[in-house]
Amino acid sequence: MLAEKYFPPGSGRYGRLATIAEKMDGFAAHKPERWFGVWAMVLAGANVAFHVHDRWFYWDWSTFSFLFMAILIFSVWLEKFIQKFPVFPKKVDSIKSGGFTILIGFLLFLLGTIPEGFNVDVLVFGLPYFIFFLVGHMTYSIPIQVKDNGENHSPTKGEMAPMLAIIIVLTSLSVVAGVIHDDPMISTIAAVYSPFPIVALIFPAAVRHLQRCRMYVVFIPAMFLAVRFPWFLILTVLLFWMLRHYHYFRHGEVKPSFKVDLPTGYSD
Repeated sequence: MLAEKYFPPGSGRYGRLATIAEKMDGFAAHKPERWFGVWAMVLAGANVAFHVHDRWFYWDWSTFSFLFMAILIFSVWLEKFIQKFPVFPKKVDSIKSGGFTILIGFLLFLLGTIPEGFNVDVLVFGLPYFIFFLVGHMTYSIPIQVKDNGENHSPTKGEMAPMLAIIIVLTSLSVVAGVIHDDPMISTIAAVYSPFPIVALIFPAAVRHLQRCRMYVVFIPAMFLAVRFPWFLILTVLLFWMLRHYHYFRHGEVKPSFKVDLPTGYSD
């Protein structure tokens, strides 16, 4: 990030921008990093609704509307509102929390169908997307813990192998269902993502493998959905840029990021 080069921590320039970043604490309190996943689930619904009517639509700027923006804003409020209820699991580590993830994903998916219209075919074609929502949930259910020295570490291979195996099976189901439905979007999303959990399962246990699984289970769907909804690319890049600079000038760390923890002796 260029800011690290031109605004190093401890410099006067960094201090002045840190004061500005502090004023964004209220914005950060809404956990905007969660919006990437929320918006991807909404766009998944819109994508299926448009796909049912036109299998060949891509890079369509005309899909942008004030209605769509209102839906995206409402989706952020809805996801936050639902999580306020005590019955909603606060951790992604149980069948119950997985069920709630599917429920929220289903509601967000339905919101996305509003601009184009809903019919029964949308649910049929949406099934592989729901499966992939569950893949994302299960990916984050594998914990990345912090040692006393501040270093991240992953569970042992025996602890995470069953979960990774299920993730691989579900990802494969998304690919197959997408091919059966002649849906190039979800079949490609799942196929492109599949190597990451496979590597995490086959290779020795390492934090970097889990970090890549987490990063790309959100990044890949968002980027592919932007192929059909190009304005969404602008929205995600803007939010990504804002969060990176906020965290850098507020806490001295660069995130969200595609950096991973590498073995000693390597650099990224």
